[in-house]
Amino acid sequence: MLKYRIIRLRAFTLSEVLTTLGIIGIVAAMTMPLLIQKYKEQETVIRVKKFYSVFSQAYSMAVLENGTIDTWGLEDSERDEDGLYTDGSLAQNELFIKKIIPYLKKINYVSISKDNSTLGFVMPDGTRIVGLWFDISNCSENPKLSCGDLDIATDIKPKYNRTSEDQKDPNSQIRSSIFNFEIFQDQIVPHGMRSDNPAIYFDNYCKTGKRYSLCTSWVILNGNMDYLHCPDELSWNGKTKCGR
Repeated sequence: MLKYRIIRLRAFTLSEVLTTLGIIGIVAAMTMPLLIQKYKEQETVIRVKKFYSVFSQAYSMAVLENGTIDTWGLEDSERDEDGLYTDGSLAQNELFIKKIIPYLKKINYVSISKDNSTLGFVMPDGTRIVGLWFDISNCSENPKLSCGDLDIATDIKPKYNRTSEDQKDPNSQIRSSIFNFEIFQDQIVPHGMRSDNPAIYFDNYCKTGKRYSLCTSWVILNGNMDYLHCPDELSWNGKTKCGR
């Protein structure tokens, strides 16, 4: 006579399943914000590098065909008592942008406004110039000195002013979304790149959080924004990433 063995399979109880799902949910809630933030930072790095590649090439072509920037008829920038561009400075900005535009493709050009709500052009990925400042007298006699600088924004609304309270708020997203480039007679470079000691900018502004817009050289060279997370671990000539 055949005997049958009954095998009883033990299943998870409802409470065990719910407990497991709860743990998974907690872990996901803890890690997802970090992953999303990391993704956004990498997207920002890509945008900054793309702008640098495209705009620096366009500027070099403009210099090649029109001469160095100090021969373009530009003058030093000025602001009025409200911190807005003077009419003369607006004209300078417009002239600069129009010198560059012929060498840029697929760019949405917008006339410059007095309050900086629009400034020249917007790239296909949304990156835009949000600040222009010229010190032509600074470089006209010494080509080693900067002729001015420009700020770009990667993921914020276009309106921006250097005197904005957002620039003083350490928790403001604006502060970590603005990147500064210096304009020289022959090229445009990330801020501090042509300095004899670029580490000074990183130590004084990036590690301290005083002015993240001057971290452009770090972003271009190291491909990250880890100075937002572990500034004390990083150094210009040493460790360039958080963790091991």
